[in-house]
Amino acid sequence: MRKSVIVLSIIVLLLPIWTGCVQKRILEELGLVVVVGYDPAEKDRIKGTALLHQIDPAAKEKVQVVVTNANTSKGLRNAQNREVSKRVVSGQLRVAIYNEKLARNGIITLADTLSRDSVISDTIFLTVSRGSTENIITHRFPEISNIGTYLHKMLRQNIQGEQISSCTLHEFIHDVYSVGKDPVLPVIERIGDQILLNHTVLFRNDKMVGELSTDEAFVLKLIRDRYKAGSLEISLDAEPFRQLKPGFQGNKVDIVIENISSSSQIKLADPSIPSFSIRIKMNVRIQEVSTDLKLGEKKVIRAFESEISKEFVRRIQKLIAKTQAVQSDPIGFGEVYHSKVRHSNLTDEKWREMYPNAKVQVDIKTVMVRSGVVE
Repeated sequence: MRKSVIVLSIIVLLLPIWTGCVQKRILEELGLVVVVGYDPAEKDRIKGTALLHQIDPAAKEKVQVVVTNANTSKGLRNAQNREVSKRVVSGQLRVAIYNEKLARNGIITLADTLSRDSVISDTIFLTVSRGSTENIITHRFPEISNIGTYLHKMLRQNIQGEQISSCTLHEFIHDVYSVGKDPVLPVIERIGDQILLNHTVLFRNDKMVGELSTDEAFVLKLIRDRYKAGSLEISLDAEPFRQLKPGFQGNKVDIVIENISSSSQIKLADPSIPSFSIRIKMNVRIQEVSTDLKLGEKKVIRAFESEISKEFVRRIQKLIAKTQAVQSDPIGFGEVYHSKVRHSNLTDEKWREMYPNAKVQVDIKTVMVRSGVVE
């Protein structure tokens, strides 16, 4: 009995050592992928560019870039391991970039592979590049030491600042496989030593079919999400303000609205057409005006509220027409239709035929909460 107790005690003492040996991972021996880019290569192959972060005090460079070709993303990983001295791992992946040409042909196989990798977070950001992703990742930026970390922070702060819609891997995969809704992704572009984030691309399922300007992407987010904070410069028709300011010259009034808080509601009005109604309520502050108007007067405030509402109705109708022309539904009207019409048996193919003929009534109520600076 005493002998058994001694043996058991030895096993208990050695167990943490054995466990530690199994789970031990030496960071100095790993190449941590921070950002990966995909470009089309010859013979329908894929060119992969990965930036590896090295945790090694002895290393002269803290990052290493590896460019390889393969037929699949897993093939790229195997090729990367054959070209570096450290084992490549994806647990720190933050951003995946897809070349615009690749995005036009479909990227679901590449994105789906990422989502199935248990070590990769589904909160990584996906983007589309204007031009080669290799040209972005391999470039030596004088003010940026790690382009992967920089891109992640850049995308995160623009999402938090509500300048662009969220673009995580989880959201992209969800919208691709969801009947009646299509994904959108931001576009990054390198010009010299600058990285620009100016556009948003429309997808039909997983294929890029169109593009939105910054202002159009703002309007899309206004419909899809709730704003808590935001900023936008817009031009209003000057005619309603001529009566408020005698001698007013010019055809437009330029204003900057900030601190936008909004809520939107989409309803199915008539399933036979189909027709929808969008109701949006916005609270805004006018930060700057290009002409001298007395923002303390109620009639001036009412004029601004009315004209801001009209301008956004116009922009929303223009945006919807643009998405209908390319048969892409980033707003999710199809999801609303599918959830409200029983036994609709809605499919992607059926909704692609219905959506271009859909009618949308837009109603916006704008409330000016306070005014800011007059130019």
